[in-house]
Amino acid sequence: MAQVDQQRAQEYFKEARALCERDGGRLWGVSVCAPMVIADRRTQTFATSQPAPEGPRPQALGIVNAPIKWGGATWGAFMWDDVVNKTPRDRKELFLHELFHGVQPQLGVMAPALATEHLDTMDGRYWLRLEWRALARALRESGEPRNLAVRDAFAFRQARRMLYPASVEDERGQEITEGLAAYTGTVLAAQSAADAIVGAVDLLDGAETTALEASFVRTFAYVSGPAYGLLLDASSPGWTRRVRGTDDLATLVMRALAVQPATDATASATRYGGAEIRASEERREQERQERLGELRRRFVDGPVLVIPGGGSGMSDSREQL
Repeated sequence: MAQVDQQRAQEYFKEARALCERDGGRLWGVSVCAPMVIADRRTQTFATSQPAPEGPRPQALGIVNAPIKWGGATWGAFMWDDVVNKTPRDRKELFLHELFHGVQPQLGVMAPALATEHLDTMDGRYWLRLEWRALARALRESGEPRNLAVRDAFAFRQARRMLYPASVEDERGQEITEGLAAYTGTVLAAQSAADAIVGAVDLLDGAETTALEASFVRTFAYVSGPAYGLLLDASSPGWTRRVRGTDDLATLVMRALAVQPATDATASATRYGGAEIRASEERREQERQERLGELRRRFVDGPVLVIPGGGSGMSDSREQL
């Protein structure tokens, strides 16, 4: 059982505090600095960046990385096991990501972040992975090559949204709520604008590396958000003071660069290994359907144990002696 190491926790607090103080509220117009707490649920141990409030501790401590209310203030709360196992860069980004969530409501950049189940379908994943590849190329380029890559990213995004129009608002909401937090973590943890771009490209490349094992349903905005935010940094300085919870990040980039989506998404896909992505997603979908079929045969179509409901609605499977 891993107890919270008080000395290491204080080092992490100092590290995060130095980064938010270095920003000084420049990125969003407000400081993201806040009291912080790291907790371990199993051992009930915790460390705080300032004296803990009197009274009972919040029940969420050690369960979530998220802002919590404690003693009348908003704290950045973190899980010890998660924090201690991250790389230094990932740890810094995590702290700043969650500290941003603490000030996000007052900035007016919140939106419902509903599940984007379509991003577990073969076509949804195919067009998303193409969008990410185009965004990575755009971040590596400048001038007209960047614009061309951005136009391709928009075309892939548009193709996906035409297939799943009912999910457009869910995607947009996640990119506002989680994407902006991920962007903030990437930017404030970086040593320079160039370093932030490296971080965003690493996120895009890392998502591609683990694509076949990963689900994008609740995580895609953590990858897309930093990319679109950095493109806005380059094309629309001061955009963080103007963005609203009703905005779409890609639309803001499109307007700032005065470009339109490429006219033929299928043709554009050939520039980003579309055939290879399609083949890998077809294999993944086939394997997924085989797994679902096996589970259906085992737990639905095969022999099942039916227990008649009792008055209490409860059962006890322990052996009676």
